Parts: sequence; C-alpha cells; structure tokens
Amino acid sequence: MDYFSRLMLIRRTYRHVFTQFYLKFFFNGVGKKAIVFKQNILVFAKGITLGNNAILLPNSRIELLPRYAGVEFEPKLVLGDNSQIHPNCHITCADSIVIGNDVIVTSNVTITDIIHPHDDINIPINKTKLKTFPVKLGDQTYVYNNSVILPGTETGRHCVIAANSVVSGKYPDYCVIAGAPAKIIKKYNAESGLWEKV
Repeated sequence: MDYFSRLMLIRRTYRHVFTQFYLKFFFNGVGKKAIVFKQNILVFAKGITLGNNAILLPNSRIELLPRYAGVEFEPKLVLGDNSQIHPNCHITCADSIVIGNDVIVTSNVTITDIIHPHDDINIPINKTKLKTFPVKLGDQTYVYNNSVILPGTETGRHCVIAANSVVSGKYPDYCVIAGAPAKIIKKYNAESGLWEKV
C-alpha cells in the first residue's frame, strides 16, 4: 500500500471512530459503520439520521432549519443504508429530505425542500416565511455532479439523474432524468430487459 492510500485509510479510520464514539450523540441516529467527515457547515445535526454504512464525505454545507423568519420547523434529513453524500454538496432542509438506501449523491449537488416566496416586494426575499415541500430520493438512485434537486421532488427506485440537471416533480422507478428543466429521457423495459429512449 502506497503512502497516499495509507494516509486515506488512517483518515477514514479516525473519522469512523470519531463518528461512532462522539458525533453520534449529536445526531438523531447513526447506524453501524456510518462515517461523518468534517463539513464546511453542519447545522442542527440532531435532525439527521444516518443508516448503516452511510457516509457524509467532507466539505458540504448541510443546514437543517429549526427556526426561520419567526416560524418553528422540525427538519428531518435521512441518509439510508450504504448511501453517500460526496464533497461540496449543499443541502437545506426545514421539513423532510429522505435519501433512500444505496443512493449516491455526487459532488456539488444541491438538494432543498424550501422555497423563499417573493410575493411581498416590501420584504427582502431572504427574510420571508418559508414554504416547504418534502423531497424523497428512492433506493439505488444515482445523482450526478452539479444537479439541483428542487422542493417536492420524488424519484422512484434505481433512477439516474444526469449531471447539471434541474429536477422538480415526481418520477417513477427505473428511469433516466436529464435536462434543465429535467425530464425523463430513458425508461427500463422489464419485458425486453433494455433501457429505452422516451
């Protein structure tokens, strides 16, 4: 094993021990072998539940908002078994973001369940009362780099979200979602065993 690989193994082992014997007391729940690396911002960790083998890789901005503009919230972020959030993601939650099992969220992805209304032009947009719409990513979903998952989005099982997509709405199992705004470009045909263009 080369020097770099040893260094990464030591770092991973340290973060695993640190997560299991210290950080878990600050989270809602931490599964076996879950690992949390150092984040840029981590707000209201007690609203976060990590499944077994879940990994939060370093340098993301993860903000759960228990209070905003004078309104109380009960934010919940769930990262399922064997799921990963890669570096430099931005997750903002005031209601519910549920990421299923075996989901990969790659680098620079944004996921949010909040909207800042801009109806009243006399109030700065960042000071208005939030509207929330829960987000759910189904098991085995893969979210590629630089995608934006907007409030109210739900994907089924084994979906692929292409890089740079802006995703809003509800999507069935076994589909490829791409574009800005995103749409389904492929679906899996169980009869032919093939992915077919839509």
